[in-house]
Amino acid sequence: MYKPVFCICQSIGQTAAIVNNLKMAGFSNNEISLLFSESANTETPLQNPGENGASAEENRLDLEWISGIASLEIPGSGRFVAGGPIVVELSRTPKKDSVVDLMTALVGVGIPGQEAKHYQEKIKSGLTLIVVNTANVDTRDSANTIFRQADAQDISSSEEVSVIV
Repeated sequence: MYKPVFCICQSIGQTAAIVNNLKMAGFSNNEISLLFSESANTETPLQNPGENGASAEENRLDLEWISGIASLEIPGSGRFVAGGPIVVELSRTPKKDSVVDLMTALVGVGIPGQEAKHYQEKIKSGLTLIVVNTANVDTRDSANTIFRQADAQDISSSEEVSVIV
């Protein structure tokens, strides 16, 4: 069982800073899910690269580190880049050669249905979703702190979810 904590990032640079901080805090690459529009520029560093003592290189999103990174066509939504456990949810195909819709995948990683619709709209508008699977209160607090320090939007968590393999 785990409890997901999630947030919305306004830029790939902000996403990179959060992912790097989660990595430094000891989270593994298979505990972190990302979902963003394929048209997002993953090479763009934060607007102020020296802010918080981080270099532009430290603020680049390391897609190679994220588990199971993939580019997927989501019916009615467009092309997205996904990584981590959310890829499993997006790959649950009701028919051959199709992908589950975005809202179903969000619910599958533990985002409550009411909130999933809100997050779906944010993702479709070009923002990035980060979901972190936390095993206990300490890791949940750590992820929340990292999100808050990076000024992420819509920080939330949900009830415990069974591990899906």
